[in-house]
Amino acid sequence: MKIMDRGRLRRSCLALAFASASTLAASSNPPGPDTVARFDAVLAGGLPATIATGQPPGLGSPPGTTPPAGELTIRTRLASRATFSDGATAELYDVRFRGDDAVAVRHGDSLRISSIDGQVMHTTAFTSGHGLPIEVHTPLAGLPASESDALDEEPPRDPDELSADPVADEGESRDLHVLAFVHDDVVLDDDAVFERFFAWWVKRMEFDVLEDRKVHVHLRRTIPGLTDPSYGYKGALFHWARAVREYTDPDLPASAGIRSIRSILLVKGREVEPRAAGIADHQPGSLAMASIAGSIVVPAHEIGHTMGASHDHAERRFTGPFSTCDTIMYRVDPTVPCKAYSLPNVRLIRDTMRYKRGY
Repeated sequence: MKIMDRGRLRRSCLALAFASASTLAASSNPPGPDTVARFDAVLAGGLPATIATGQPPGLGSPPGTTPPAGELTIRTRLASRATFSDGATAELYDVRFRGDDAVAVRHGDSLRISSIDGQVMHTTAFTSGHGLPIEVHTPLAGLPASESDALDEEPPRDPDELSADPVADEGESRDLHVLAFVHDDVVLDDDAVFERFFAWWVKRMEFDVLEDRKVHVHLRRTIPGLTDPSYGYKGALFHWARAVREYTDPDLPASAGIRSIRSILLVKGREVEPRAAGIADHQPGSLAMASIAGSIVVPAHEIGHTMGASHDHAERRFTGPFSTCDTIMYRVDPTVPCKAYSLPNVRLIRDTMRYKRGY
């Protein structure tokens, strides 16, 4: 009989112990329904509600600690919504995840939860039928938005332009609709575009700015003349505007009775016109272009101009002894965005949008 040496015996015992421990752990923590299914199921019981996400304990946390990642608290469903370029509707939820305020977007077979911490966006993506989520941590600093420090120049105030959105007649919608045309040179998919540039903004608009209505974002792609124009030269917005004004959206026909529509083109390049990461037609207005190469607030900044917000009313806020953040309309590309409009700019937007008036 061949006698096993001590080293081999020790290794065999360790392997057997590890296998037994793994089997015990699996049997004591059996996999349940996937997170997306549990998310959908809990909505029927009313909100707020809390579910376990199925995240393995300790993932991404210091050894010996129990992270708050295993719980997702769904506080409320937003009245606003989004439609993606494939025609599918995305529902938005105000949630708390990993101890942070976040936005959950339910679209197709996916559930994506995003939060912003300083200059990093944290995204956790769950898919129906799959156990573990995909974790993405996206730095938001990137390259400067343009060759200059400024995001853009203040749009002109034209006395012939509309000073406020028209009063809604009886039966007409007061909701704000944003047509976001994604340039053909943008490689990000709809999920990434929406969560980086719009999900957090829609939540802030509905909660803090225009609580009297919904704010809908409609992503549009691959439309000749609208998603493939040249840009980076003086007058790019003017030339694109002619194509936009001739466009009739299949989901928002003129007969739908919608008064407040803003159109914006999102491009990959750093400048939409010389030395400008973004540009709006007027203040207030209806058309804008924005680069997605720099700060995440550039689209919200330009849409803000079309709703009457200005650089002069932006703020740099102190968030701690040695830290600051810049509100959305700050003229210089923000180092750390506050992801909010200043109160004076909120008042300007409300005046333009006839907040709680014109019913």
